[in-house]
Amino acid sequence: MGKVVECAKVDPSSGCTHVVRGKTDEEVLKNAMEHAKQHGIREVTPDLIAKVKAAIRDEK
Repeated sequence: MGKVVECAKVDPSSGCTHVVRGKTDEEVLKNAMEHAKQHGIREVTPDLIAKVKAAIRDEK
């Protein structure tokens, strides 16, 4: 079973419907940081990492 994080769960104000997937939490985090570039985010802060980690769920 994989892991997912919904962009809107990390930042509800974004209105983004993108779902980031990976096999592990670490892979989802890496992929989410790549997706963040599409939102103009260039600096990965500890706060952003914490928000992403808190929103990671098991894929159903």
